[in-house]
Parts: sequence; C-alpha cells; structure tokens
Amino acid sequence: MTLFTGDFDNEPVSDGAVGGLLRQWWRQRDDYSWRIEFLRSRGLLPVLRYVIAGIGAVMGVLSVINAVQPPGVDSALLRAGWAVVAVGSLAWAARWALLPWPGVRASAALVVYVDVLMTLSTLLFGDPNLAMSGIPILLCAGGYVVFFHGPRLHLVHIAWCTASVVGIAVWLAATTPDYGLQVAVSRAVIALLVTVCILPALQFGFWLLQDSSMQSLTDPLTELTNRRGLGTAVKRLHEAARADADLSALLIDVDGFKNVNDSLGHAVGDEVLIRTARRIRSAVRGDAVVVRWGGEEFLVLDRISARKAGALAERICAAVSAPAEPAVSVSIGVATCAAGDRDQLDQVIKAADAAMYEAKERGGNCVVVSADGFSPGSPAVRPAW
Repeated sequence: MTLFTGDFDNEPVSDGAVGGLLRQWWRQRDDYSWRIEFLRSRGLLPVLRYVIAGIGAVMGVLSVINAVQPPGVDSALLRAGWAVVAVGSLAWAARWALLPWPGVRASAALVVYVDVLMTLSTLLFGDPNLAMSGIPILLCAGGYVVFFHGPRLHLVHIAWCTASVVGIAVWLAATTPDYGLQVAVSRAVIALLVTVCILPALQFGFWLLQDSSMQSLTDPLTELTNRRGLGTAVKRLHEAARADADLSALLIDVDGFKNVNDSLGHAVGDEVLIRTARRIRSAVRGDAVVVRWGGEEFLVLDRISARKAGALAERICAAVSAPAEPAVSVSIGVATCAAGDRDQLDQVIKAADAAMYEAKERGGNCVVVSADGFSPGSPAVRPAW
C-alpha cells in the first residue's frame, strides 16, 4: 500500500505568491473554534479567562478611584463617566470570571464593548494629551482579536482605533496654542503605528503559522486528520466522552484500490479516496476521530462499546458501497478496549489492523470484530450489507 508523503519546497516567495497569501488571509473564516479547542486541550483556557477577567477588574478598581478623586479636570459629568466605566469594567470582569468561554458572536460583541469602554476611559481624563497617551490601551482588545478572530473583525477594530486617534488629534490641535497641529499629527502618527499598523502584521504572521500547523495535522487530499494529528484529536475525543466509555478502533481498507489506480488512473483514485473519506465522516458521530491512516487505509476512533462499534462498521460499509462510479467496497477490522485501558491506543489499533487483514483474506467487503481489544483472537465475521 502506498503511503501519502508530502514535500515543502524552500523556495523564495514571489510577489504574486505574497499577494495570493494576503487574499487568502483576507478571505479566511474565523478559526475561532479551533483556537479555543487548541487552548482547552492544553489546559490554558481557564487561565486565559481569569487573565482577561483580571484586566477588567483592574480597570474597574482604577475607575472607581478616578470616580471618587478624578485626575485632572473635575466635574460631576466626568465623575459620572468614571462610574460608568467602573461598572462596565467590573461587569466585564465578572462575565469572564463566572461564565463559560463565549461563542464567536458573543466574543466579537465583547470586543466592540471593550473598545468603547477603553476609549471612553481615555476621554474622561479631560485632557487631549492624556487621552492620546491612554489610546495604546486599545492594544488589549487588538491582541485578543489577533489571536481569536480573523481580519474582518480586526478591520472594525482598526477603524475604531483610527477614528478615536483622529478625534483626539483634532481635539489636541484645537486646544494647543503653540504648534498644536504639528504636535497633534506627530502624536497621532505614533498612536496609529502602535494601535493600527503593528497588529495586522502580527495577525497575518500568526495566521501563517496556524495555517502551517493545521496543514501539518491534516491530510491535504481528504481533509481528514493525518497520523501526525492523531494525538491531539484523540485527546479531544477523551475530553468529550464519559470517563467510563470504551475506546473502539475501526481500521478500514478500500478493496481493490490498486486496480482502480492502475486501470482508471490516479486522478480517479484520488476521487475515490475523497468520496470514501466523506462517506466515512458522514457515517460517524461528530466527536469521532477519522484519520487517513495511509494510502487507501482509514482509521476511526470513538468512545463507544464493541457492540456499537460493530454496528458502526456495518454502517460505514453500506455508506461506502452506495452506488457510485467506480463502485468500491471496504474491509473493516474492529477492536475495543475497556475504559480503564484507553491509554493502550497502539495496541487497540494493532488489533483492529489484524482484524482488517482477516477481513481482506476472507474476500473483502466485510467486517471482522476482534475477540478482544488487543489480539484478533477468534474474530467474528459479518458480511457487509
């Protein structure tokens, strides 16, 4: 069987390639869920939640102090403004500390909310110089957008930062008698470089690194997880399942795939692999791990019992064998280990692999269930529907 291999050429990137990357970056969807799962799988999500809540709490406490003893200009209106910022910041802190991590829309709304809150806090100093000095606080929201959201929300954040800086610059120019315009332009340029120009470049670079990371864990032909991504995918599978759930492995091989490649060509062979991958994916649970194991082999891992795994294998056989041109079938080996043995991943995959070869020897288009999780034993054979 032929294993898929890939090479990355270390060639310089042309101007056209850079333009293509920029367009691809702009058109990207928010990989918000992927980033959340990445942090959750490493135990960092709660820590980050409390860090964000801590920033809100610090802003809230400082705003309370400023409401009691306003810095600079003092008036009832400014005290009321600081009180609003204090309540808003403490509410933001409480939301992050007490509630689960927000969905993508709620997260975007929180970004807009904190942009407004932080800008208001800079204006409440009542002095354009102090307000311009406080504008870099918007980097907090910008950094969050860089990591969790795509360029479209970042554009909204940039537009807000630009409008805020220009507004404060006009204020500064109008209230500074000597060289007001020169000072305002100079300070505005510095503020815009900090809040607007740096973060998009960082986001683009982060996107390149993330995209390369995701590609390294994904088979480019079928878009399934590859062997390198198996460990991360299995960790997510364990986290999503009950502690007492068994671990089942299904090793799937496309029958007669070499003949398809030899007689119809590699392009048709690729189409068969893509179709098979999609049909397998459609037959399993959303939490199940589906891997292109190599060549025409696929692996399914799920936290289900042996009985359910056998039924799932028959479902996959029926799905793959559904009418299509060219028609193909699969041979599937199934093995299961008890919940307490779920760390024995290599062994249960080996058992499923041995059962799959037993199915191939019996003529293919059938399911062989290993008698136990770690050796083929006396396998039960089920012809595919």
